[in-house]
Amino acid sequence: MSDRLPAHLRLATILVIDPSPTDRAQICDCLKQLPDVRVIAAGEAGEALEVIRSTSPNMILLDSTQKDIDGISLTRAIRHLEQSGISADFAPWTPIVFLSSVADEDVLAQGILAGGDDFISKPVSEVVLLAKVRAMLRIAARQREICHVHRQLKEIATLDSLTGIPNRRYFDDTLATEWKRCLRTETPLSIVLSDVDFFKQFNDIYGHQAGDTCLKAVAGTLSESLFRVEDSVARYGGEEFVAILPGTDAEGALAVAERMRQSALELCIPHASGIDGRLSCSFGVASARPGPHLAPQQLLRFADAGLYAAKRAGRNRVSLSRETLA
Repeated sequence: MSDRLPAHLRLATILVIDPSPTDRAQICDCLKQLPDVRVIAAGEAGEALEVIRSTSPNMILLDSTQKDIDGISLTRAIRHLEQSGISADFAPWTPIVFLSSVADEDVLAQGILAGGDDFISKPVSEVVLLAKVRAMLRIAARQREICHVHRQLKEIATLDSLTGIPNRRYFDDTLATEWKRCLRTETPLSIVLSDVDFFKQFNDIYGHQAGDTCLKAVAGTLSESLFRVEDSVARYGGEEFVAILPGTDAEGALAVAERMRQSALELCIPHASGIDGRLSCSFGVASARPGPHLAPQQLLRFADAGLYAAKRAGRNRVSLSRETLA
């Protein structure tokens, strides 16, 4: 896929920030000797920050003397941009090398503490510049690869390997996050807990491979039943699934659960021991306005009580927990 990218997107981008047009041009000309490198220049801090926001450079060469802001303050601003996560592709660390004609150890120390990584004296030695740039780009490339792998591992850690939807870990983390958000905004939070009816019998009749296929289909149709981006469904364990509906009251959650129930039934998966010969699901709904009198796990227990009531009433139905507080 990377071969299809435009050439400038496959190149390592180096941003040169220098208020002197002469020095800026000289450094850029020197850097253009390097293969697979794209050089961008900026003359002042404001322009440089805009370039960083739009291009996410692989490396920055920064003159410590700026007209509108000193190099140390600019370095702090760059590090703040990285930490704020302005985009998913923005590297959490971009090498910053200071360029300065003033050999002041205190200034150098302040620059490193502010987030700088190295220092090159002016007038710049072409040999030293190219060597340090090569080294920093190697480090930056490895670091970005590590970040990419970390993101992949994080995604894998929160996805259910069978169904491909979020797993119990994701649900626990999301429930805690949404609970705090709804507590802050004083809005309701609802949970829909579902279970595939007579799933043990399904496995006994059709085999575990068919059971896995069934769970994948149910997971997919339950996910498609959620129309808002803030809503999510996860595999809670075994044949159980759970949906989190932030900002949704009991009435709205019942409507969502009924839509999910109908979508599971419309899969038309044969089940000899099921209701009317088809696979179905039961649903328990709980809703509350988060507050000091209630904890997230209590809401989950309420939904479980609703699910139990739906099972006891004959399955393939939705039941609202009597404990609902919204």
